[in-house]
Amino acid sequence: MKNLAIAFLFLLLVLLNADQMVMSPNIGAIEEELGITDAHIGVVASSFTIIGALISLLWGYLADKYSRKNLLIYSVLIGEIPCFMTAFSSSYGELFFWRALTGIGIGASFPIVYSMVGDMFDEVSRGKVVALLSSAISVGGILGMVIGGFAGPNFGWRIPFILVSLPNVILAIVSIFILKEPKRGAFEKGIGELIRSGYTYPKVPRLSDYAKLIKVKTNLLLFFQGIAGTVPWGAIPYFLVEFFRRERNLSVESATLVFIVFGLGNIVGIVFGGWMGARLYEKSRVYVPIFCSLTTAAGVLFTVLTLDFIGPLTSLSLMGFLASFMASLTGPNVKFMLLNVNEPQDRGRIFSIFNLTDSLGSGFGKFVGGALSLSLGSLGAALKVSAYFWIICAILLFILAFYFAKDVSVLQKNMMALSKELK
Repeated sequence: MKNLAIAFLFLLLVLLNADQMVMSPNIGAIEEELGITDAHIGVVASSFTIIGALISLLWGYLADKYSRKNLLIYSVLIGEIPCFMTAFSSSYGELFFWRALTGIGIGASFPIVYSMVGDMFDEVSRGKVVALLSSAISVGGILGMVIGGFAGPNFGWRIPFILVSLPNVILAIVSIFILKEPKRGAFEKGIGELIRSGYTYPKVPRLSDYAKLIKVKTNLLLFFQGIAGTVPWGAIPYFLVEFFRRERNLSVESATLVFIVFGLGNIVGIVFGGWMGARLYEKSRVYVPIFCSLTTAAGVLFTVLTLDFIGPLTSLSLMGFLASFMASLTGPNVKFMLLNVNEPQDRGRIFSIFNLTDSLGSGFGKFVGGALSLSLGSLGAALKVSAYFWIICAILLFILAFYFAKDVSVLQKNMMALSKELK
């Protein structure tokens, strides 16, 4: 049943994240029909991201307190019904309204899903599951681009919104019968056996616990490295096609092909990174942040080499694949480490905070990339400077090696003490 549940969660996340990119290939057609400009579309895209990020904070708190299965189903329906209604927008106001509401589904699902995973699997298995679910974000983005790019020109810009929303509405309804609410704390060392035997996890979230979250050094270091990482992750994917078109004289089609290969490297890196992180965790918890630090530094090297590379398209695509692969190995392990240092009643909130910084930071990264391009007079130079921000991430992840294992031990000691109290 666990495998079936994870398959459902994966599909739900793929289709939810397809919502983000399905409009992109049809921006021109939407602008022409509704009589709007790129500026209007930019406001729509920003509202989608910001509202989703803010709602994530509320849903993270609710996920720590109430049934996550029900909250997930509600969030999918709240997000996908507006996505469906986007197809019937007849004015800019309606388009803005429905797209803003669609952002709720993505923002709300993030903390709920990872909180559920923390209570469905033990501390080692979480790494592989987190990697699979994290890859759904990239898979969904590519799917949205494909559906929007092929269905839009042939059937009109409205049809893609229907194609990505209706299946998820159906999946959400089926999930009522497939998904089960995991018992909170069921796989924590010490207290897990008691929970599985029928005890109820006793701790409940309190607003004052937010201060406790930032006292966990792993949380704090991952938070700061995440902020630094938003610059390259925001700027490089956003400007990559334009860079190859403008400064490497590639056609839009060729530049897009490189981008797609870049996306495939991202997916493979996420899956492999989570698998490798779980293997290393079994050998020594210290190895996980060290692995992330070294591969992130390698990601900087391969990214700069890719941006400087002049040669055949096949070789360039391969370089892009390797750069994205190396840079993506850390992502799933960040989530893996967060799950293993935070108590069960805190996980929804810690993931909601990270979702907020990632979402807002992505927009900030695009701004930094554009500003650097103007100041340096070269988009390529701007992207290379953006990539150097990953060095900050690598340094912080290396420092994390001195704290991560200790924070895991603290959590396990707290769960053992809680187990004695219950007994």
